[in-house]
Amino acid sequence: MQVLDIDAKKQILNNYFEKKNELIRKHYAGENALDIVNQLSDLTDETIKAFANLSFPDINKIAIVVLGGYGRRELCFKSDIDIALVYDADDIKELEAGIESFYYSLLDLKVDLGFSPRNIKTFLDLSKQDLTITTALLQGRFLCGNPEIYERLISKFKKVIKAKKEAYIEATLKSRKVRYQSTGSSIYMMEPHIKEGEGGLRDFHEVYWIAKVLEPDFKDYKSFVEKKYILEEDYKELMNAYEFLLRIRNQMHLLCNKKCDVLVFPLQEEVAKKLGYVKDINDYESIRESVEEMMKLYYLNAKSINSITKRILKILLKKEEYEVFEPIDDLFIKTSSEIDIINEEKFEKDDLNILKAFKYYKKYGLDFSPKLEYLLRKNERKLKNKQLTEEMKNIIRELFSDVSNLPKTLRKMQELYILDDLIPEFGYQRCHFQYDHYHKYTTDAHAIKSVEELENLRQLDSPEKKQMYELYKDIKRKDLLIWAIFLHDIGKGHKQDHSILGSQMAREILERFGYNSADSKVVSELVLHHLDMAHISQRRNLNEPKVIEDFVKIVKNKEVLKMLTVLTWCDANAVAPNVWNDWKNALLWELYYKTLEVFEKGVSAEEIFSLKLKEKREKLKLLLTAEIGEERANYHLNRFSDYYIVSVMLDDAVKHILMEEDILKNNKKFAYSFEEKTGAGFSEVSIVIKDIENPLLIITGILTSLNINILSVYSYTRKDNIVVIDLQISTSLYESIDENKFNQFLNILQKILNNELTLEDIMKKRQKGFRPSIIPPPTFVKIDNESSEIYTIFDVSAEDRIGLLFDIIKVFSDFDIYVHLAKVSTQGTRARDAFYVRSKEKTKINDKELLQNIKEKLLQVIKV
Repeated sequence: MQVLDIDAKKQILNNYFEKKNELIRKHYAGENALDIVNQLSDLTDETIKAFANLSFPDINKIAIVVLGGYGRRELCFKSDIDIALVYDADDIKELEAGIESFYYSLLDLKVDLGFSPRNIKTFLDLSKQDLTITTALLQGRFLCGNPEIYERLISKFKKVIKAKKEAYIEATLKSRKVRYQSTGSSIYMMEPHIKEGEGGLRDFHEVYWIAKVLEPDFKDYKSFVEKKYILEEDYKELMNAYEFLLRIRNQMHLLCNKKCDVLVFPLQEEVAKKLGYVKDINDYESIRESVEEMMKLYYLNAKSINSITKRILKILLKKEEYEVFEPIDDLFIKTSSEIDIINEEKFEKDDLNILKAFKYYKKYGLDFSPKLEYLLRKNERKLKNKQLTEEMKNIIRELFSDVSNLPKTLRKMQELYILDDLIPEFGYQRCHFQYDHYHKYTTDAHAIKSVEELENLRQLDSPEKKQMYELYKDIKRKDLLIWAIFLHDIGKGHKQDHSILGSQMAREILERFGYNSADSKVVSELVLHHLDMAHISQRRNLNEPKVIEDFVKIVKNKEVLKMLTVLTWCDANAVAPNVWNDWKNALLWELYYKTLEVFEKGVSAEEIFSLKLKEKREKLKLLLTAEIGEERANYHLNRFSDYYIVSVMLDDAVKHILMEEDILKNNKKFAYSFEEKTGAGFSEVSIVIKDIENPLLIITGILTSLNINILSVYSYTRKDNIVVIDLQISTSLYESIDENKFNQFLNILQKILNNELTLEDIMKKRQKGFRPSIIPPPTFVKIDNESSEIYTIFDVSAEDRIGLLFDIIKVFSDFDIYVHLAKVSTQGTRARDAFYVRSKEKTKINDKELLQNIKEKLLQVIKV
């Protein structure tokens, strides 16, 4: 091995680390990120040249070529450094000592190193086989050594790439698709991959690579402006966006002290703090708002990179070949693949042509030609604050008259800023980010995704979609529904109730586009109440007539009921995958049918309840008589409340009563049933228990101690102090509980009932649930004494965790308050639960001081 001058090497390294630390200080001082990565590349150049000169007595026998991001002079703080050592000779023995010394010197830089000594032939052979090496060489830059060796390599490489350019481009585009799929296929991921994700740095790089393959002398993105691929303002927007992502990436590298490219939730908070977005690091709300502000900027910039590079790519890949065109009108034409115009000057004379372009885009499902897209981008500002003509309003109304191709059209209109001009309220929401684990998409993306869910109903690829599509087909004014779906969250991003504000905005928007006051009011009302159906179905007792009567007053007629049902489904399914499930779907339809029944029968929900109670009581009596005889059937029926008989399925009621018979005849303390539903991701448990004080507290306590998640719980107390408890339970990963785990639960329950253990004993060993390191979701407790005639309802929102339900029930127990029904729902990391409670005397709680004390105690435990 070549012996290096130790002092010289030490001086080189000290200089490198000292200057790198100075660049870190410049980063924190806010210096332009492009300048930082360029300066770090220059510093690395200087260091590697010095090492090369120390390592090789005759540096003319080699060429050092730097590759990848380093080759582009875009080194982030913890980026890989890729270096190729190219030589002529077949026998490299005389170079081995220098190569070894050079390599070990590079390792002292404490970076991830890619180092490959190869002769020219090997390099070229590999580039023919490996897309990665081809791409690396496209970005190669001669650093030091013999420039003639480098020129011979590049000259031969250009011939290779010329012969294989179509294959290279095809492989790059295929790789792009795979890359998008592996990182979530959306710019608006809550935890985006800032390098490989859609709108990430790689989008910017790939256009550069393809341009270099097609035009070997291509220099940089500025040339795209000269060629009229993009506007000057597009170029500035693109470079500003690229600089922003580099700044974020540099900060991530510094925080992780290694290369990391996924902006996960914990990192978002830390990056926001380090880059100065957070005004008060001790205030959760300030941190939340600051992270949302930073992430909105991320999405805006990622969207700019994605949309501008796609426009460039479309032009680069456009093949000049003759296509037969068909006239659409006296200006627009279409081919088999795109919509174009025949006269640019005529297009720019009339702003109506901008909207006509989108009318045809939706109608024919064809893309715009590069020329037309360039003109749309160039002229879009003409629609800003413009007084729309009747013809323009007609086109907008026509776009929303049918959902076919509408989501695609809306995305294109947003990409080219047309939507922002026509609906500034929507433009305000561009890339609005909500800092939680619930919403996968930004507010604007969610709005369009909701319309897409409506369009996708026609696929009929599930029983759920078929049922909803039948309802949708029956709606008379589909255009008003489409508007309501698109605008349902239009009020978000302002510091007031988004449903109330959005309702006002929706009315103004529809009137702006020429709808009459009656139509505008329908959409306004749908937006106002767009959360009600999900809230009522998932957090209210649908067997209480008052709940149905109150909802009837909200929807007022069957048509609005149908619209609101479809809107609720589209909204929920557009939030994130797996947010909507069979349980929520069943509850939605239950609320729909119970409300529809009131409209169709023309009688009150109370009257329908009474009729159903009578009918169900008779059916249940027949079933029970067959099992245990009429006398025992009457005995049990007289001890259950009307609410229980109406609420519980007949089969479940029979199952419960047979367990009760078992307890009474055999003098048992409890009986149970257990069913593991592997595919559904939970297990179902029914427990019937007698003469035990607060059994729900004991059962939820045992489940918590075993780290078992409680998805739903219903508790029914009979007149003879027998309590029936139905639960759905799962692991913390939402998998079903197996019989072995359930037997552990039974063993502990038996010991507590036998006074061999106490609840306090097992809770001392309680396993704390996983708490993600992010800002917790909004926490609150609301008291509702209006929605139920016999119960007080506590609505609780908190960070979801195993044991939360026990902690809440324990508070109620401490105040001698009994939980009769807990409706449990999760939204990402947030639990949204409703508790139906009564006093020991089985009355609603009207004591304001007591209610306030309970609320304060609940807030204490849910914030733990």
